Amino acid sequence: MLETITPAILLYLAVAAFGTAILHSVGGFAGALLMSIAISPVLGIKLAVPLVSVAMVVSHGMRVYLFRRSVDWPLYALLISVALPFILLGVYAYVSLSEAVVGLFLGSLLLITLPLRRYLKNKQVPVPRSAIGLVAVPYGFLSGASFGVGMMLGPFLLGAGLTGEALVATLAVQGFTLNLIKTIAFGISPLLGLREIMLGIGMGLCTFPGHYIGHKIVKRASDSAHVLFIEAVMVAGALYFISRAFVA
Repeated sequence: MLETITPAILLYLAVAAFGTAILHSVGGFAGALLMSIAISPVLGIKLAVPLVSVAMVVSHGMRVYLFRRSVDWPLYALLISVALPFILLGVYAYVSLSEAVVGLFLGSLLLITLPLRRYLKNKQVPVPRSAIGLVAVPYGFLSGASFGVGMMLGPFLLGAGLTGEALVATLAVQGFTLNLIKTIAFGISPLLGLREIMLGIGMGLCTFPGHYIGHKIVKRASDSAHVLFIEAVMVAGALYFISRAFVA
């Protein structure tokens, strides 16, 4: 739990949420990861995941509202019903880890995620819809304890026949529900109290103007430039997390 929140910390968190939302909108991925990297030096690595979970509930809320009519609700229900116990298990595992182990875990996962994201981009893995539940098991556990795992769902959802706006909408509501579950679970733990929840809500609200500006500037640079910049930030964040594991 946070002991003190100074005006300087509040300003930094607002700017971090706003700035990472711009990068998220421009690059199209890694919003929660970028935010967790930005706030970790100020609040500590272990608080990053629960606090950003709260912010992502707010940030994803508008997307869920906008895409609600295109959601594949049966597929969503299958995903969340299977993933739920593993999300809770992931949260429990995260809470029990030390700051050093959390840093090593998040940093290593980030370094693995980058090449995996490139490999899976635009691929589809043909699967029957009923088999999506199998993917929900590792997805649920890793998502409960970290961020950025949602990209592993994309190829399987494509392979199950989900495309276009239905894919975007289903991933949006899945991400919203995931972070809501994590917020409730972390709220029961010692990591997330009322002060942290209010902080997370405020950060989530600060992402709204960032997303708006990001959409306005998205055409001013090439897609490859967007991606390379965000990946560079993610590598720097991964190395920071791992380095903290040896000094925490």
